Amino acid sequence: MRFLNSKDAWLEKDIFNLASIVFNIETLVKMGKKIYDVKIPISRETDTGRDLKKVADLLNELFIYVLIEDIEIEFDIQDMRKNRRNRLPQFEDCENVCLFSGGVDSLSGLLNSKKYYNEIYGVYTAHGDLSWGTHIVNNLIKKIKEVEEDINCSTLYAPEMGSRGYSQLRGFLYALFGSVYVSLLNSKNLIIAECGPTMYQPRFSPYDTITMTTHPFVMKKAKEIIDILLKRKINLVIPYENMTKSEVIMAAPYKEFFKDSHSCISLRFGKNEGTCYGCVIRKLGFLVADVEDTIYTHDPIGNRKHDADNLSSLLSFSEDILFNYKNMPDYSKNNIENYNKKDLFKRFAIDNFAALYEYKNKIGELNPYIEPIYNNALQKLGEEKLIKRIEKVRKKTFKPNFNKFV
Repeated sequence: MRFLNSKDAWLEKDIFNLASIVFNIETLVKMGKKIYDVKIPISRETDTGRDLKKVADLLNELFIYVLIEDIEIEFDIQDMRKNRRNRLPQFEDCENVCLFSGGVDSLSGLLNSKKYYNEIYGVYTAHGDLSWGTHIVNNLIKKIKEVEEDINCSTLYAPEMGSRGYSQLRGFLYALFGSVYVSLLNSKNLIIAECGPTMYQPRFSPYDTITMTTHPFVMKKAKEIIDILLKRKINLVIPYENMTKSEVIMAAPYKEFFKDSHSCISLRFGKNEGTCYGCVIRKLGFLVADVEDTIYTHDPIGNRKHDADNLSSLLSFSEDILFNYKNMPDYSKNNIENYNKKDLFKRFAIDNFAALYEYKNKIGELNPYIEPIYNNALQKLGEEKLIKRIEKVRKKTFKPNFNKFV
């Protein structure tokens, strides 16, 4: 990150600062701070020829939508080049940048981007309080380079994540951090590899907290701001937005790396705990795909001693998607309806029951808390439909679409 101190990196430094400040604003709001307006320092060079008033308006829209806070942004134009080093290191051009987190989707995305574009550059965002994430990413990149030696991945260090639940604007942070390298490498495409059920994640209950990391609204605002700051239009590529987790797993080359990836909501211990929503949909996806998975600390699918709340909520939602869609509450259907993703979520719902079918037949009995939901779905769907779905996934019927843009 030392290159950001170069006098010639004024734009990249401004993007980095802007993204970090926006992320910190959410942290302060979660701490109960009331924020009405914020001044963001920015260089004279960035101010020249760019519509910063439009950027401020877009940020205000983002805060209202995500944080439900009306926060006005003003840019404080400063001479940011004082006391900076003169030289900017040479960066070799690369048309494609892919965000990489060390999770299943981003790992599959990085490998498939290499396959599709031939050249790819990964960007990892490291939070100061999540050092295990950096260890996981570095370990994965080291292994990837043994088979794809020209895949490079750089790290940008972000403010601490903290322990106040989901950070809804971290996807915005990651996209803008990715655009730092889009600028340096003169790239055309910024790839954000996230499976559809996570991008369009619905609420399972009225007060359910969901991740908006790659929500289409957040991604759209990020792209609009990036285009203004770079003074050119880029492609924000979302190749997996119409694929389920199992489909993403099957689409990936080098599946042996998945066992070293991390999907848990917490990175504090470097383990996949097993009961959080991220771990649950991961494990179900791997069961359907029949690909070697990681080791989980807990197994809510088969052990009644472990917390199965997230799994039960997901299965009840899946049951409604398949058998009671018309009567589902609006808070569960809004994203599905607004973005026309009913078919995606039907496949996702069948995957979840197909995974239980595989688990019960090959691994052991189901947790008695979830078995009644599974038995009801099995009776209505029939064994043949679950088997056909499993076969369809394993034949790699579903492919990433690198022509799908935000």
